[in-house]
Amino acid sequence: MSKFSWRIAPVSELSQMLVSAELENSTAIGGATLYHFQHDGQEKMAVALADGQTLMIELQQPGAKRRRRIDGLV
Repeated sequence: MSKFSWRIAPVSELSQMLVSAELENSTAIGGATLYHFQHDGQEKMAVALADGQTLMIELQQPGAKRRRRIDGLV
């Protein structure tokens, strides 16, 4: 299953990102706008809110597999 990371950013950051992005889809929902786009080879989503903030959502990059350590085994 894919993991998502998200953060809050100013809407100006989204505007700058969309200049060089490939927009897949956008939809207005009430006072917010949802964007689905490709940026730097990565699929991303953003929700621009009426208060000037943006929720930026993207898939986490796969890293090294984490393994649990089990104490007591030799």
